[in-house]
Amino acid sequence: MTAKSRQHPSRSATGHTATSATLVVPSTLWATGSDPLGPTDRWPTPILSRAVREFSAPGDRVLLIGWPAPITRGPLRVAEPDTAAALETVQTLGRHPNSDPNPATGTGTDEAVDLVVVSLLADHLDPVAAAEQIATLAVARMAMGALLVVLGRCRHSRSGVLIDPAGAVVAAAQAADLLYLQHIIAVPVTGTTITATPPADAPDSGADRGVAHAVAHTDVFAFLLPRCEEPLPQ
Repeated sequence: MTAKSRQHPSRSATGHTATSATLVVPSTLWATGSDPLGPTDRWPTPILSRAVREFSAPGDRVLLIGWPAPITRGPLRVAEPDTAAALETVQTLGRHPNSDPNPATGTGTDEAVDLVVVSLLADHLDPVAAAEQIATLAVARMAMGALLVVLGRCRHSRSGVLIDPAGAVVAAAQAADLLYLQHIIAVPVTGTTITATPPADAPDSGADRGVAHAVAHTDVFAFLLPRCEEPLPQ
């Protein structure tokens, strides 16, 4: 993605001064439009769509996992409203739907998938506590060479402490023998300015009331399940 040219001189990496230069945004920063992302949106469409396009190909099998249990990839009527819209988004991108076992009955297919997208954006979720479980769920469904993409966001505890899931997600994925590929920052952008979501009301925590950080971005973590060329020892 490129932004409009700057109107002032800029110095290039070679030391030359240019009268007009194009500001190139690196691939580790994804623009999600100009509107701040809703704090209750578990599957933000701009982020989900780009993740599917970037980390899978048409015809690939894509699995969405919400928390606390895998989301059914069968008929859309059985999914929660936000997940139903997410599944429809994935399908419009030409990826194959996949059905998860029903945790209540144990029915469904265990067909391996090419991409797993996990959302840790549910308001009630403790993303740090969930990291190990979501890594286990994902690896159990991934084909060799498949990718895992985890959507996370900092949030506040009831005592006002900022919780960052990054470390826990990366540690859990690496403990599951996944290779850490990339950490992407997804942000709403207006022109060349990040449009931060205004901080929510501070947690009701006595002395900590009034302490809140503006959470301006969503984290997108990408991991790879490497192919094993040699048979594993018995």
